[in-house]
Amino acid sequence: MPYTEYVGTGSLSVRGPQDVILVALLASCVGVAVVDRTARVGGLFHVPLPEPIGSGNPWQPESYASTGLPLFLDTLCKAGAQKKRMEAFVAGGALLGKALEHNLDLDLGGQTADVVMDILNRESIRIRQSETGGLYNMRLSLDLNTWECTIKPFILYPPILKGQVEKPTAEEINLAIARVQPIPQVAIKIVRMIGNNRYSLQDVAAEVRQDQIIAAKVLRLCNSAFIGCDSHIDSVDHGLVILGERMFLLLVMSSFMEVLFAESGRGYSLCKGSLYHHTVGTALVAEKLARITGLATPAVAYTAGLMHDIGKVVLDRFVTGNVPLFYRRTQEEIIDLEQAEIEILGIGHTEAGVRLARLWSIPQNLTEAIQYHHQPEKAIIDPELTNIVYLADFILSHFWVSGALERQNTGSLAACLKRLGISFSQMSNIVDSISWTALNSLRPPCSDLL
Repeated sequence: MPYTEYVGTGSLSVRGPQDVILVALLASCVGVAVVDRTARVGGLFHVPLPEPIGSGNPWQPESYASTGLPLFLDTLCKAGAQKKRMEAFVAGGALLGKALEHNLDLDLGGQTADVVMDILNRESIRIRQSETGGLYNMRLSLDLNTWECTIKPFILYPPILKGQVEKPTAEEINLAIARVQPIPQVAIKIVRMIGNNRYSLQDVAAEVRQDQIIAAKVLRLCNSAFIGCDSHIDSVDHGLVILGERMFLLLVMSSFMEVLFAESGRGYSLCKGSLYHHTVGTALVAEKLARITGLATPAVAYTAGLMHDIGKVVLDRFVTGNVPLFYRRTQEEIIDLEQAEIEILGIGHTEAGVRLARLWSIPQNLTEAIQYHHQPEKAIIDPELTNIVYLADFILSHFWVSGALERQNTGSLAACLKRLGISFSQMSNIVDSISWTALNSLRPPCSDLL
């Protein structure tokens, strides 16, 4: 059976014949698959932006169609392909939301698709198939064994049968909340310290040392590909010294969430680990937004991003039995995930998350971000923090499709950007500031993609 491997945002892969299927999950990003059947060489390029922002050399050349696509084609030629024999398949470039379809500053997918098509036409490369624009998430796949390329909706399921859906009772929801494996007391204590903005890294390290399981997870993350550290880190104190306070704190918080999200199965996740990867990705982008805007403490924003979807752990098993309907409603009919949950299950993941947060006595600012990250305009305790989490979640959902079930209310984006002091024209700068390489390292090659 072929092995399925992701090609992440802002990256490319060129290969010879292998029993591997390259896959790009696309929303606003554009995917380009190119094959030379005679040379038996092909590859896939996954690009989020049309061209570099400002002047000078781009720091992530694969992040732009104008610089990354020529690099991709050159890599194919070096592997033995010839442009006159190349066949291209193009997909993605979805709009950021129906309410925003007439705002050209936010049509980054359309702009990227235009640059891609211009370059392919200029190089006289035959375009075999192109499906771009619209509002749908797409899946571009290239089989390196048969050289067949397919463009399909995000996920395909059999028809939904009438009478198939059974809403869980209030008692079943209460039982599901009670059964959630709580994150360790050490973790809850540190979350409270950070949420209240009263902590020191020495205090955090001291707490981590008290829990062997958490300490082991922190050390594993310290030595992971995500960090890419040259030195082997063998103790909590060593990690603090080598990585610095910021990165050490982020890894400590991520280790807690890994424990929690390990319980989630196949309800919200297209591939094992997708929900956790989306959560950590949202946290990283939230921290970045906090630094850019100066409207929240970065560590608090990171923690809020990590915790925003904890309610999905409660509802995951109820979603599992209704996955086809959820994907139909959110991916094909384009309704907000929270709305779909309430319609199908009678409760949304934000309400379930708030109940967990209150059970664990999580600080109010973090609890509010959990409750209103789909409706940030309702936040009153720390509206800037909630809006940062909303925007981080929005960016991840459109430019780094992880395989986690997600669909946001795009009608809140304009007000969110205004609250954070970001203009529509600056959205490309925000997307450009994200390290896609770091995000891609979170998600290993996936052999069990549905």
